[in-house]
Amino acid sequence: MYLIRATYENETKNGYGNKWLLFVDEKFNTHVMNFTAIPDKGMRFGKPYFNLYTRNNRNDPELLSITANNSKINSTYFNEINDIKVLTHGWLSDDKTNWLQNIKDSLLAYYDVNVITVDWGELAKNPIYPWSAISTRYVGKQIAKLLDAFTKSYGVQSNRMHLIGHSLGAHVVGNAGMFMKSKVRRITGLDPARPMFEIPLLPPDFRLDKSDANFVDIIHTCGGLFGYRDSHGHADFYPNEGTAAQPDCGGEQKLIVSCSHGRSVVYFEESIEYVFGKGFMAYPCENWARFTKGLCKENKTSMGYSAATNITGDYFLYTNNASKYAIEDNC
Repeated sequence: MYLIRATYENETKNGYGNKWLLFVDEKFNTHVMNFTAIPDKGMRFGKPYFNLYTRNNRNDPELLSITANNSKINSTYFNEINDIKVLTHGWLSDDKTNWLQNIKDSLLAYYDVNVITVDWGELAKNPIYPWSAISTRYVGKQIAKLLDAFTKSYGVQSNRMHLIGHSLGAHVVGNAGMFMKSKVRRITGLDPARPMFEIPLLPPDFRLDKSDANFVDIIHTCGGLFGYRDSHGHADFYPNEGTAAQPDCGGEQKLIVSCSHGRSVVYFEESIEYVFGKGFMAYPCENWARFTKGLCKENKTSMGYSAATNITGDYFLYTNNASKYAIEDNC
């Protein structure tokens, strides 16, 4: 796993970082991504599917569809009084992946909301990563059409919509926000995928950034490797410096990196049970070094589900070494 570590030292050494890269799927399997693959050999066609869960159908998803003119949605379970939460997965996965179902279950346990899971597995399961990365634009557009149709059908305004995505899924929801007729209230990016987004190959508007919603918060856990290293949201959170290896991610180097990329999901799921001011408390600070020296001890705020939506800047925190990971007093 020297080649993974090499990305810190020289991202383009022997083509690593600009021609190929090791990357992890959501089952923590590591794959080689070829950025220069011939498109025709890897192209797969497909479409996203949208499954609705509410407290009245927690385990029996309702498949949603839009009328032919992209304007209306008919649903048995949708409750227009409740807010909309959208969840989406990353590369080589689908909406049945454990973390996504766990977050769906936690949301419905603590809040009466409409949860829509986006299954773009027909596109995400392409073994040639660049085509899955490019597909984030198309999938995002389809989500935007769906959400705009909810506004037209039920009067649910975009300020009651919260989109959440992991890895490539973070860029999917970023694209969705960009194509909405009006900005959604919030987008949460869980360790947004770095290859082809922060290592610049795709145009900048393909990636999640703070222009995509009224509030964009990002949790970094494998920064500089599989996830974003730089700040791209209104509020960027860096638990344990935001890099690998995250606490409780031991074993071989590939497991450390894979585990760390997925740790953002674990932290976010746990955060759902905490109200604002409890759970994962982070501090605004210029950088990790100043935070570890105890120079940033004021204005702590919540990371995760209950994050304040009027904050900006970079926030740092420690976590526990095992579940439950939240530490309320991080100084």
